[in-house]
Amino acid sequence: MPRRNTPFKGNISDIDIRLLRLFATVAECGGFAAAEAQLQTGLSTISKHVKELETRLGVRLCRRGRAGFALTDQGREVYLAAQQLLSAMDAFRYRMNDIHTEIVGELNLGIVDTLLTDPNFRLSAVLAAAKRRAPRVQVNIAVDPPNLLEKAVLEETLHAAIVTIRQRLPGLDYRFLYGEQNNLYCAEMHPLYRRCPDDVVAEDFVGCELVGRSYAEQEEARQLHGELTRTATANDVEGVALLVLTGRYLGYLPDHYVAATTFPVALRPVLPQLYGYSVEIELATRQNAHHPPAVMNFLGELGREFGIAGRAR
Repeated sequence: MPRRNTPFKGNISDIDIRLLRLFATVAECGGFAAAEAQLQTGLSTISKHVKELETRLGVRLCRRGRAGFALTDQGREVYLAAQQLLSAMDAFRYRMNDIHTEIVGELNLGIVDTLLTDPNFRLSAVLAAAKRRAPRVQVNIAVDPPNLLEKAVLEETLHAAIVTIRQRLPGLDYRFLYGEQNNLYCAEMHPLYRRCPDDVVAEDFVGCELVGRSYAEQEEARQLHGELTRTATANDVEGVALLVLTGRYLGYLPDHYVAATTFPVALRPVLPQLYGYSVEIELATRQNAHHPPAVMNFLGELGREFGIAGRAR
């Protein structure tokens, strides 16, 4: 009765991998002698290793003799399976190497609204540079009032935020980026419009209503010296603009936003020399945070663009 080979049941070891690599080379070269130079191994050693692999797998892999070298049917199947296995292992090794060199992951960034129209903002250029260096990073952007963004950075749901500064919170580092000029505005239907920007006097404010940003109440009140009563609030710039456009309210808006936006009615600043002020736009990050490479890549590009490296406050 012919001897039946035992099916391979063992785990694949490092020895098996080496033997499969040798056998695959022999198969690709078309014989033991042809593979000798590529393997830098003598014929007897190659033959010994192929026989060892045959024993471990329980199949005959090849025939050699006067008719030449040829794979058996089982040898061809083993060769194809070995190619798949070795290719997968090489891909795994390359991928593991990439982990140390390729930047992946997420960048969770917060910004306050209506910064895009400010030529000093330049975040698009920063993100473009960061994306060129790390194309596989997923960028997630949240637009919210500064107090919510700072809270999210403290809670580590955001890696960083670009905010207008009211007061610096404990636990956060701040880096100054640039100043944003804001002015008190009115629409052309407002009683003050004809006398703007510079011919308004204190008596003209009697009966005027103010819409203020809910997160900047103290700053705006301080700037106005208590001369106007806030009768409406909005949590973003567009909300303020909406009420200013009614012709019933005065409200603070960034100059770049007014200059770049086409409104249904004209707007004018009210006494800009007296009531205008600059808002600090700063980068907020969590103190002592261990930033992943995707975030460090972004912060590095932001630092190069704005020259802020090492200037936390």
